Amino acid sequence: MSQSILSALRASAFWATILLPLLALVLVVTGIVTITLLTSASFLAVYSACAIAGHSHTPY
Repeated sequence: MSQSILSALRASAFWATILLPLLALVLVVTGIVTITLLTSASFLAVYSACAIAGHSHTPY
């Protein structure tokens, strides 16, 4: 993969790691999503993948 594509993926994953908890909180508070084992496991899997992929991004 080219460096520009990897850089864009890292940046997207980095910002998703920041925004996912806020989105999850809004969805739970408004009642759109209920907390179940499946939703919790799915959130942790997506959050972990984004955190790992975006770990080396430097937002400058």
